[in-house]
Order: sequence, then structure tokens, then C-alpha cells
Amino acid sequence: MGRIAEALKKAQEERSRRLRVGGDPGGRGTGGSILTPDSPEGVQLRKALAPATRLGGDVCYAIPPNRGIGVSAPIPPRPAWDVHPTVVAAHDHSCAITEQYRAVRTWLLRRNATGRHECIAITSSIPREGKSVTTANLAVVMSEVRHMKVLAMDFDLRQGSLSKLYKLPGSPGLADVLAGEAPLEEAITTTPFGNLSFLPAGICRGRNPAELVNSKTAAHVFEEIRERFHFTLVDTPPVRRLSDVGVIGALCTGIVVIVRMNKTASHVVRQSLHWLQANNLDVIGCIAADCCVRGARYEYENDNDD
Repeated sequence: MGRIAEALKKAQEERSRRLRVGGDPGGRGTGGSILTPDSPEGVQLRKALAPATRLGGDVCYAIPPNRGIGVSAPIPPRPAWDVHPTVVAAHDHSCAITEQYRAVRTWLLRRNATGRHECIAITSSIPREGKSVTTANLAVVMSEVRHMKVLAMDFDLRQGSLSKLYKLPGSPGLADVLAGEAPLEEAITTTPFGNLSFLPAGICRGRNPAELVNSKTAAHVFEEIRERFHFTLVDTPPVRRLSDVGVIGALCTGIVVIVRMNKTASHVVRQSLHWLQANNLDVIGCIAADCCVRGARYEYENDNDD
């Protein structure tokens, strides 16, 4: 925790000197720092979610927005990759935000005591909470672990965005595989980072995405992916917009829910967690996005849902 605390302190000092401009497109949160159970925001989040979830206090994490925050430190040599600026972990390997994504990585790896091949779904209650950027960055830092084969997978067949974040081809992809128009091997794309592969959403070509998600082929694809990759991160649609995440979550070993501070009302998140757990899905933790201001509020009396 010493290095994390020091990095956060430097980041806060940098924030105080800079004018807040920019941010990530579409309001997506980026970056990452531990939201400790004893911090004001950690207590706020745990209290708000307590009636709906069995989550423990040690699985709450916070992600501040990416506003050019960083610390001066040598950057480990890695291949150049022209990703979207919000994928901080790929182009600024030593900044505070990347370090905190690594803290989330440590949590995910620590909970897997048996060393089984994990497949984690990343979702949110409503759109634009930061799930796609979180998926993209976590996959990058996961690939830093030696001998670990990592896959970033876009299962939002309607509005997939990972290919734009990674600046990689969006087709052929998962939809093409599920429709029988492309083999899985052809759809999986290599990246400049040797341990990291990418499976884009692909193109439905007039087919109903819900039918593709619920197909038997989807189950076979997940089985093959879990055999080939040590760790798979799956970007999914929001819970309150579509029921797809229920099917996708059942194919995964766990679900992480992104909660954007100062945007998403607690009752909305509680309803989403109730729905996920009522369908016997394993919600392993929450990540609070856009949490960088002391006293950031999680619940609002007059909140307009998307």
C-alpha cells in the first residue's frame, strides 16, 4: 500500500495544479485506485449496497477519471501500441492510474487461489459508467503477468466499443463466430502485447443479437476460450438495458459491476444486484468509477435514470 498511497498523493497534488479539462469520451471513467473499506467513499458505497449484496468490504475499488494525471517514473520498455487515450495502461505504464489498475489485478488474482482459468464479465447498471474502458485497461495490466495468456472479449453485440478503444479491426468477431460465418481462431486478434489477445464484437448482419447470445454455440465458444486463456475479461451490455448479461454471466466464472460515482443512484445499483443474484450469478465485486473527489456522493434523491 505504500507505493499506492504515494502515487495517489502525487496524483492529487498534480490535480490541484491543473485545470480540469478533457476527460474520457462519452463520460467513461478510467484510471484506478483502491477504495478502501475505511475511506469515506468506501463506507458510503458499502452502506448503499448493503441491503442488496453479500459483497465484503475488501472487494470495493475506485477508479478516478483520466485527466492527464501521472507521476514521473521510468516506463518499462513495451512495444508501441496506438490505442485510444483512455486506455492509459497501454501507453503510460508507470502513472498512478495504471498502478491502481494493477491493484485491482492483484485483487482478482488473489481471489483465484486454485489457479483455475477465469472468465470475468464486466457490467454496469446503466450505460456510460466506464465498463468498456475498465475492461480494456484491466486486460492490459493482466497481460503484464508472465506466462499468463489474457483475452479481452467484447460481448456487447449491439454497441461494442473495445475495438475503437484498442484501434483494432471490429470484424470478424464474436457475432460472426456465433453465426457460423467465421472460426474462432480467425476472429481472435493478436495485439502488440504478446500475452494479450482480443475478440471484437463483430457484426450481427441482420441477425438478432439476443438469439446469438442465447445460442448453444455461445456456450461452446466460452468453453474453448477458457481452455485457451488463463484470464478472460468480457465486456457486456448494461444490466438495466438488456437481459443479455444474465446469459453471459452464467457462462462466466464471476461478474464485476461498475458503479459510476456522482451519476448512478444507489437504488438503481441495488436493483441490478438483486436481479443478478436472483438469477444465481456470482457477483464478486464492485468498482466505483470516476471517484477522485473527497466526499464524492453515491446516492441522489433526484436522480434521472438512463
